[in-house]
Amino acid sequence: MKFARYYAHGDVAYGVVEDGMVKQITTSPFEEYEITDHTHPLDHVELLAPSLPSKALAMAVNYRSHAGEMSVPEQPEPFYKTLNCLVGPGDTIILPKGAGRVDEEAELVVVIARTCSKVSPEQALDYVLGYTCGVDVSAREWQRGDRSWWRAKSSDTFGPTGPFIETELDLSSFEILCRVNGKEVQHAEARDMIFDVPTCISYISQAVTLEAGDLIFTGTAGTTAQLKDGDVVEVEIPGIGVLRNPVEAEK
Repeated sequence: MKFARYYAHGDVAYGVVEDGMVKQITTSPFEEYEITDHTHPLDHVELLAPSLPSKALAMAVNYRSHAGEMSVPEQPEPFYKTLNCLVGPGDTIILPKGAGRVDEEAELVVVIARTCSKVSPEQALDYVLGYTCGVDVSAREWQRGDRSWWRAKSSDTFGPTGPFIETELDLSSFEILCRVNGKEVQHAEARDMIFDVPTCISYISQAVTLEAGDLIFTGTAGTTAQLKDGDVVEVEIPGIGVLRNPVEAEK
């Protein structure tokens, strides 16, 4: 099942996506809901970031192909992406003045369904609503030069997500594609992950209680591409959809 969060006729709502239509539900997918008879064609609504999380975390160096000459981590290495960076489909990624090189990092993003604390890897998927596409936008010079990643990873607009939450995804065989201006720049496969999704959720939940709607960016693969003014970034995960965001330099 696919869920969308969208704006239509002055209201924000959640709905179930089927055959190019979105059917509004009575509340959010994180609660008990019913599907209504209020429908819209998808191209008549504005798709929004698919959840309103209390927190977002991301996994550092979680694909072997992205580790390069670095040693593979012995444990998951999560970090925070602050909420100010989160934007939705079609929203503009802004390249800050003075940031230097800024790269895309195409990622699978986990959407938490309910309160999740100190769960085992075997239990972890019971706390997942579904999955969406994401871009962990990264300012490389700030990432290398600052003592923390506060602005390199969490500048405004540095966390696009969407377009939908897909509840059914084969975690053993998913693919992540990234295109910049129509040219493929990344192609990731599930088998390249160092720590799988249940392990990441479990590890985080030992120290941080996850809540409904929280997001976990699960890492990027290979070599990432530099973003420039006027670019268009597309992240596609078959079965979920395509997240598309334009890029502009800060004026």
